[in-house]
Amino acid sequence: MMSENNSTVGIDELLAGIDSAVEAHLAWNQRLMRCSLLRESPGDDMLRPDAHLLCRFGVWLREHSESLQEYDKAVVARIYATHFAMHQAVTSMCQDVLVGSAASVNDLEAFQYNQSTMVHLLHTLRQAIAKLSLQQDVLTGLPLRHGLEHAYGQRSSDSARLGRALWLVMIDVDRFKSVNDNYGHAVGDQALRHIAQALARSLRDSDELIRYGGEEFLGMCSLADSERVTIIAQRMIDAVRSPPLQTDRGTILPLTATMGWAKVRPGEPLESALERADGALLFGKAGGRDQYVLAAV
Repeated sequence: MMSENNSTVGIDELLAGIDSAVEAHLAWNQRLMRCSLLRESPGDDMLRPDAHLLCRFGVWLREHSESLQEYDKAVVARIYATHFAMHQAVTSMCQDVLVGSAASVNDLEAFQYNQSTMVHLLHTLRQAIAKLSLQQDVLTGLPLRHGLEHAYGQRSSDSARLGRALWLVMIDVDRFKSVNDNYGHAVGDQALRHIAQALARSLRDSDELIRYGGEEFLGMCSLADSERVTIIAQRMIDAVRSPPLQTDRGTILPLTATMGWAKVRPGEPLESALERADGALLFGKAGGRDQYVLAAV
């Protein structure tokens, strides 16, 4: 399902913050050199015991910690630790130099090690975020269909192991072309975001929702009781209907969707399950739209 954090914190913002952190902390080498050669104070952001909380990166890291942990929690934890250790070493070295003493070799080695480690960790985290950005729909915040085959195989295996049924649901926004034609593509984008959010709210945390393409979405639900599919299906239909979209210009725009559900057969390939779900979807659209249809098992 769509992450609320990733929908509100842009990927570009996270990547820019990481790039800024690398540049800022590599620049510390110059400030350290001025401190050692000129006995010049490097500033409070390098001298105070809580400097790791005051520097630009430290503030940014705390503000975005929750979002960053969604990409790699272990790496973020190590970044916190190495950032703190690097600051401690810098503070100790600068304080020694400013009182006329030589900096400790141990402090210098700790600084060099932790700075190098932190830059490496930030690069690793940046790669993880950038990779996901290629698989995430910028408009809705939902995953795209890249890796769908793998996700389907994993969910099929998990459902079989737990004795549950896996259901696929193909979702198509009704008469979406007329929304673009009558109100413009900006409102069309609003409509897609609105529907993505409505569908995500109607699903459980364990369900998957994907931007399949255009105005189509794909859901995957693992259910212990197949009778629950009708409850979830109706809840999704109702979620799209209400509340209607209120555009930026104040226009109230009712939206509906048609959905085709297919219960995955044991060992069924993804292509086959999608074809059956799509057939149910087409049947629903031909029958008047704004409804769900269950494919024959």
